[in-house]
Amino acid sequence: MSLRARITTSLGVSAGVALALGPGLAAAPASATTISPVFERTIGGPGHAGLYAWGMATQLDGTILVGDYWNYRVLRFNADGTPVGPGGVFIKNNGNGANQYYTPYGLGIDPSNGDVYMADTDKYQIDVYSKDGAFLRSWGAKGTGPGKFLYPSRVVVNSLGTVFTADTWDHNIVMSDRNGTEIQQFGTWGVANGQMKSPHGLALDASDNLYVVDTGNWRIDVFDKNGAFVRTWGTKGSKLGQFQGDMRGIAVDKVNGWVYVVDGEGNRVNKYDLMGNFITRWGSLGSGPGQFADGGREVTVDQQGNVWVADMPNFRVQKFSPTGAALMQYPNPAQPPVPGGFNAPRSVAVNATDGTVAVSDTYNWRIETFTNAGTFTKEWGGRGRGPYLFNYARTVASNPVNGDWIITDTDNGRIAAYTKDGVYKWSTGTAGKGGLGQFRNPQSVTVAPDGTIYVTDSNNQRIQVLDSNGNLLRMFGSATDFVYPRGITVDPVDGTLWVSDSAKDQITNWSTAGVKLKTLPIAKGTADNAISGSFGIAADAERIYVADTPTHSVKVYTKAGVFVMKIAQRGTVKGKLLIPDGIAVDKGKLYVAEEGNERISVFNLNVK
Repeated sequence: MSLRARITTSLGVSAGVALALGPGLAAAPASATTISPVFERTIGGPGHAGLYAWGMATQLDGTILVGDYWNYRVLRFNADGTPVGPGGVFIKNNGNGANQYYTPYGLGIDPSNGDVYMADTDKYQIDVYSKDGAFLRSWGAKGTGPGKFLYPSRVVVNSLGTVFTADTWDHNIVMSDRNGTEIQQFGTWGVANGQMKSPHGLALDASDNLYVVDTGNWRIDVFDKNGAFVRTWGTKGSKLGQFQGDMRGIAVDKVNGWVYVVDGEGNRVNKYDLMGNFITRWGSLGSGPGQFADGGREVTVDQQGNVWVADMPNFRVQKFSPTGAALMQYPNPAQPPVPGGFNAPRSVAVNATDGTVAVSDTYNWRIETFTNAGTFTKEWGGRGRGPYLFNYARTVASNPVNGDWIITDTDNGRIAAYTKDGVYKWSTGTAGKGGLGQFRNPQSVTVAPDGTIYVTDSNNQRIQVLDSNGNLLRMFGSATDFVYPRGITVDPVDGTLWVSDSAKDQITNWSTAGVKLKTLPIAKGTADNAISGSFGIAADAERIYVADTPTHSVKVYTKAGVFVMKIAQRGTVKGKLLIPDGIAVDKGKLYVAEEGNERISVFNLNVK
C-alpha cells in the first residue's frame, strides 16, 4: 500500500451515526479521514552513563573484570584501577548472533586456564570466552529441563572444572562440565536446608565448597563440590550479621577464609568467616566514598585481598581494603548519563495541559521531559525504592484531569504519580502475584478523560484500575484472556480500552467495566499487515496504531481490524525505526520511543 492511506466510511466510524460518549470524550468525525505520515523530527538521542557496573571477577593474572551491563561490554582493570587497553574494553560482543551475548551479567573464571564464563541471562545461556576475550562456546536455552534455564544469573567454576550456575527463577543450582553437559541440579523452592528462594551470588572457597546467596531466605547456603548441603547462616534484619534484603554478590578470600556478602537493601557489605561468624560490615546509602545507591551488585577479591564492589546505580566500581576502608573508585568522578539523552527509552507521552513530552529513560532509571519542540527541560529519578527512585520505569502517561505524569515502576511493582513538573504525589502497589494492588511486571499505563488509570499487570495477566489519586478500584482479565498484556490505550471516541498482547500477537477491545468487546482479526507474523510481538498501542478517532517491535515499524488498522498501512521500517537514519516500543498520538502526530536508536521519532500523520 502506498504511503498515503485512505480509510473509507464503511471501514471506519459510519458518518452521521450518533455515539453515546462518556464525559470529556471527543465526538466522532462526520466522515472518514485519511493519513499521509511524514517524518518530522527527533527528540533526544543516546545518553549512556560511563559505567553500569554489575558482574565482577578476578583473572588469574590479577586483573579485574567488570561487567558494564547497560553498555553491553566487559571492562578490564589493573589492581591499581587503571584500565587495561583502550578504554579498558575487554569483551564487546553484544548482538543477536549465535556467538554473541545480549547483556553481560554474572562473571566467573576457570582456575585451570583463565577462561571467562558469562551468565548471558537474557539469552538463557552460559557463554565462554578465553582469558584474552575470544569467544569459545555457549550452551543453554529457555526452559526447566536439562541444559535449560529460566534466569541464569551467576556462574562459577571449581578446580575440577565443574561449572555451577544459579538459575534464579528456577530456584536451583545447575552443575555441568566445561562444555555444558549437565551433571545434576540441586535445590528447590523452600526454606528447609538444601532448599532456596531466588539464588543470586555464587562463590567457592579453597576446598571447592560452594557458597550461595539465598536471597529469598535472607541467608547463605553452603554445599560441597558434589552439591550436598553443608550448612547455612543468616537471618532477616538490620542488626549486625543480618541481611535487610535484595542480597546480591558474594566473594571468598581463599587465603584468609573470609566471606564478603553484598546486602543490597542495606547498602552494605557484610564480612564473615567460612563458618558464618560475623566479623564486620561497612557501607550506607549515598554516593560518597564507601556508600551505595540501591546497594552494590557483584563483588570480587583481588590478589592483594582488597574487595571490589560493583556500584551500578552510582555508575562506578569501588575498591575497599579487607576492613572496609574506601581505597578508590572508577571512574572518578562517576559519569552519569547526560541530561536529555537516553538508554533504551521505552515510552513517550504528551501532556494534555501544555504539550510537554515525557520519556521513560528506562535503563537510566529516570523520567525526562522536553518541550514539544524537543528542548530538554527536566529530569528526575535514579535506581532504588524511594519516592524519586525507580527500578526500571517502563511507561509514562499523562492524566488529562490535572496534568500529572503516571508511571509504571515495573520491578518495584508499583504505580507512581508526579506533577507536570516532576514533584512526587503518590505511589500505589507492591510486587507480588496476589490480589488487587499487587503487580508483577506492570508494563503500560493509560488514563481516561475522567482520570481513571488502567495498568497492564503483565505477568499477572490482568488489568488493574486505579482512580486519579491512586486508590485501587478493581481488576479484570485472566490467563484465559491474556498471556502478556503489554500496551493499553483509551479510545478517544467511545472511552473503551485497547490492549496489545505481545505474546498472543493479539489486539483486544474492552469496556471500562472489564467486558471483552472484540478481538481484532489481525494476522500474526512479520508481513506488513500482521503483528508479531507488539508493544505500545495508541488510538485516534478512527484508527489503531500498534508498535510492532520485531518488524521495527508501526502498523495501522481500522477499529474493525482492517489493515491500513505500515509506518517506517528498520533503520538508523531519521524516518526509520529500530525497536519501537511505546507510542503516543496527539493532535495529529505520532510519537515513537525507539529503544534501539535511543530517541523519540515524531511523524506528522497529515490527517485529512
